[in-house]
Parts: sequence; C-alpha cells; structure tokens
Amino acid sequence: MVGTGALGSVIVKLATLLGDGHTMLKSVRKDIAFLERELRTMQILATMLVGMEGLDKLAKGCMGSMRDLGHDMEECIDRFMLRLDENDMEMEAAPTFPRSTARQLKAMFARHGVGAQIKKLKARVVEEGERRRRLNLDNYVQMMIDPRLAALHGVAKDLVAIDGPRNEVISLLTEESVDLKVVAVVGGAGLGKTALAMEAYRKIGRHFKCRASVSVSRTPDRDKLFKDLLSQIDQAAFHDCQSERWDKDQLIRQIRHILTGKRYFLVIDDVWKEQDWKFIKGVFPDNHNGSRIIVTTRIANVAKSTCSNSGGQLYQMLPLNYIDSRRLFFRRIFHSDNSCPPQLEKISARILRKCGGLPLAIITIAKLLSNKHQTPDEWERLQGSIGTGLSYKSDNHGNGMGHISLLSYWDLPHHLKTCLLYLCIYPEGEYISCEEVKWKWILEGFIATKRGNLYQEAESCFSELVNRSMIQLVDVDDGNFERYCQVHAMVHDLLISLSD
Repeated sequence: MVGTGALGSVIVKLATLLGDGHTMLKSVRKDIAFLERELRTMQILATMLVGMEGLDKLAKGCMGSMRDLGHDMEECIDRFMLRLDENDMEMEAAPTFPRSTARQLKAMFARHGVGAQIKKLKARVVEEGERRRRLNLDNYVQMMIDPRLAALHGVAKDLVAIDGPRNEVISLLTEESVDLKVVAVVGGAGLGKTALAMEAYRKIGRHFKCRASVSVSRTPDRDKLFKDLLSQIDQAAFHDCQSERWDKDQLIRQIRHILTGKRYFLVIDDVWKEQDWKFIKGVFPDNHNGSRIIVTTRIANVAKSTCSNSGGQLYQMLPLNYIDSRRLFFRRIFHSDNSCPPQLEKISARILRKCGGLPLAIITIAKLLSNKHQTPDEWERLQGSIGTGLSYKSDNHGNGMGHISLLSYWDLPHHLKTCLLYLCIYPEGEYISCEEVKWKWILEGFIATKRGNLYQEAESCFSELVNRSMIQLVDVDDGNFERYCQVHAMVHDLLISLSD
C-alpha cells in the first residue's frame, strides 16, 4: 500500500525472522517480536489515515514519520537477514555444543553490530509510539472518521424502517419497573445501533429529569467521558469542574450526587469491554424510580453483561430487507424513494446485494455515487471496486464503512487477526464450512494452545469472531450445530485491503 510505505513488507520480514528457525540470541529475538507488534499497530493507524481529508500538520507529520521509519527499517532488516543467512551456514559447519554455539553467536553479533542496530530500531519505534500517544493520535483518528458521532450528537435524517425497531426498544424501556433498567442494542458494524438508540432517546427523553448521551469507544478516555456526561446533566457543576480542575474521583462523586434521587435516561454508546461497562455502571445510582439506560455494542458478551444484574433486555439489530435498502439508497442519491432511471435499475440491485442490508454501507456508497455522473458505466466501475479492496484506497469519501470495520479489526487479539485475515482466500459472499475453516486454521499453524487441544482452541477462536460480529453464521441446524458461515462484503473488502 503506497500510503503506508514499507511497513507491510517490514512486518512480513520480521515475521519471517521469528518463524523460520534462524539462530538468534534470546534478547535479539525478543526485540524483533516487539518491533513486529508495534509495526502492526502503526500499519493499521497509517491505513486509517491514508486518504483522510482535513488532517492537520501534526497528523501528517506523524504519518510521514511512520513511513520514513518503515523504509529505514526495511534497509536495516535486509542487511540483518543476509548476515543471519551467512551465520547459519557457518553454524552448520561448526561444532554444535551449546556453549560453542552461544560464543559464535555473540561473536557474530558483536562483529556486525547487529544487537546495537536492533536496539536503535527499537528505540525509534518506542519514540514514535510515545509521540503518537502524546498527540493522542488514536483518538484523533476516531474523532475524524467515526460516522457514529454524527448520529450521537446530530439529528438523523432520511432514516428508513426505523419506526418499528424504535418502538420495540421504547417498549422494552417503558415496561413497568421502578428499578434501574438497561436495554442493550447489539449488532455488527454499520447496522445503525447508535441511530436507533438516539431515536428512542429523542422520542421519550423529555419524560426524564436528567438525560445525557456519551460515546465510550474502543480506548475510552474516562475523564473526558465523565466530563461530557456532567456537561449535559448540570452546566453549573461542569463549569466548576473546568475552573477547579477536578480529578476523576471528584467527577464521579459529583455525577452520583446529581443523579441521586432523580429519574434519569442515559445512552452509553459503543461499549467494547465488559470491564469498561462495569466501571461506568458503578457511577450510576439505582434510585428505584424508573431510571433507564440504553447501551450499544457490537460484542454479544458485552451486551449480555450489561443486562445481567439490572433486569435488562437485549435488542438484536438486523440488516435492512431489500425493499428498505432500496428506499434508503435511492433517497440518498435521488432524494426520492422511487426515482431511479431505468438504465440504473440492474446495477443498483447488484450494488445493494453487496451492501447486505447495512445502512452505513448503503449510505457510504450512495454518497459516492451522488457525486458522480449518473451513468451505467460510472456505477459499474464503482460496483466493481466493492469487495476488491479498492474502496479502501482509491476514494477519499468512501471510508466511512471501512474505518468502522477497521476499528473492530484493530480490537482483535493478534491470533484472531491472523485467523480472520485468512478468510480473504474465500470468494466474496461464499458460504464457508465452519468445520473446514477451523481445520484449515489448525493446518496453517494459526492455532496454538496452552490448555485443551487444538480443535477446542480453533472452536474458541471461531466463536469469538462470531461474538465480535466479524463472521456471520448463515446455517445452524436443529441441534445448534454451526454448519456454514459468511464474511460480509464490507468486512471482506477490509481483509483484502489489509492483506495486500
């Protein structure tokens, strides 16, 4: 990928060094493993920044610095690999006693200054990571590209098929109970969880004494989150907080004090981890007066945990059906439900099939098409790019869906990233045998286990990817046996892009 420089090829070479049985000192192997982990994070961040509009000078400078680091590292790693190959040949002809091997290694590393070079690279990577954290670049990127923020803070427009789901959520919220109740809206990226939660919030929020909506995100800044909450429930207290520079404990005490005795309604959007929810939930008192909370998450286990001790209920988001997908698509392009020119009917149907009923995917592609000539050739060109990775690289305006999927990918542990990336070998939209993919993961060496057996570990990895809405089950038999799964076209597009 041009925008990320040599980061991708360096990562491959580092993985080769770790996996090909090269003879290295333990300290050097440890440093190389550290470099590989850090560069993977940098590559994902750089991928997110490529093509984004409105980057400030600091963000552009950080991106350029990461690219330069990749090129410098590639040159150094190439020299290192050449010397390792020469050393391995010397070792084959030398005595194999452990002490002799260690002496030869130390002599070779000292002769070529290999250890010192790796240490210098590590220092540069650490420095780059610290710079990224100082600039808060990870959160900066999320604020720049996360379309859910508009749904959370703005008034949604041109929504379709929202009335039924909104009324169902409101029905769950308004069931007779004086206890604090949580309703969790759960579903994969791009289904419209935030929009649904905010529609319910706007519809019944006026009946509550205090109300607020905040976003947690994958890497929550708790101070910022609580300040945002406080600013919505008590402006005077928020002013005191700003002027007196309250710490987090003061913030939490004041929020609890304000909410105690009051009937409140909160939307806690985009929760990723159970421990984050437990910490946030502890701030809210149960006043036994009918207070309500909506939580949105794309992770099933998190949704279950939010409801476990609050008499709460789950609401599972579903994709739009074809008719509603078509209405949303045409409304965004032609500002009418049924005004598509006849020559674009067939190609629009193919585009909608690839969107798979995801509102954000439909809106993202409609936004692209609305700025282009309304001709079959133009639409065909775009349709051909969906599912091939091109939409992640070639158009500055087409990144909304891609970046939301990228956030989900970024949150995966390393071994799950590898398992998920492997699924890009299957054609887009194909039904994949669940058993087949588990055994392929094992045969490819992606599965390692410290307990149980390899198959059980593969099943655990598969279940976690389903839990995180990265894989969709499409065929489960009467005995609850998972037979076939599928990767959504937009996630498949992401995997193709990342594997290039």
